[in-house]
Amino acid sequence: MPEITELTASTLEALTQQYRAIANNLANVSTPGFKRSRTLFQQVMDRAGQAGQVSATQKVEGRPAVDFSQGTLTASGSSLDLAIEGPGFFRLETPDGPRYTRNGRFRTNAERQLVDAAGRAVGGPIIVPAAVSPSSIRVARDGTVTAEGQRIGRLPVVSFDRPGDLLPVGECCYKAPADMPERDAEGFSVQQGFYEASNVSVVEELVGLITVTQMYEANLKGIRMEDEYTRSLLNVAMG
Repeated sequence: MPEITELTASTLEALTQQYRAIANNLANVSTPGFKRSRTLFQQVMDRAGQAGQVSATQKVEGRPAVDFSQGTLTASGSSLDLAIEGPGFFRLETPDGPRYTRNGRFRTNAERQLVDAAGRAVGGPIIVPAAVSPSSIRVARDGTVTAEGQRIGRLPVVSFDRPGDLLPVGECCYKAPADMPERDAEGFSVQQGFYEASNVSVVEELVGLITVTQMYEANLKGIRMEDEYTRSLLNVAMG
């Protein structure tokens, strides 16, 4: 009986984590560059669903994973909106070390540096000359940045051998573990005038929410039945 209780408690905790992940995904459905979270429990449910059944008492442990699948490239017309088509991340420089993102909605700061919405410099740094309007900036598919025909830098687009090990640090940014060095990305294309939309599917998340709710209710029902069974045993023992 204690093993069943422990299993049910573990399942309820996993379901709670999944609910939080779904809620966060839905809250960021319109956030450029956002990548949906998938808990280990979701992966188990996916496998079980493919097999034609889902267990309401599946013990699962592990930290959430990030789905780095490509989001839709959305045209904006802004010369400083940049999207990576294919693998890779933009590298940002911060006081806490490099951070990596797929959100390429950039701007220039007071020092004319190319930065993200939070003011973090795009690695380099890339500085737009004072006499040059941001609208005249051109970015080639390999990330080379020119202003009025003059090269002013190249966007650092990097990749990792194990992108699944990147750690979310908020604002669509990630940091790499100490044992996972970056390398120059290959097989990508930078698209100017576009940004990458969130890869969250509202329909898929709502279906997941319904499944989580049903499984949560099933586990609560199991707890109530177990409680009633225990009470019956006690009544027999004391009767």
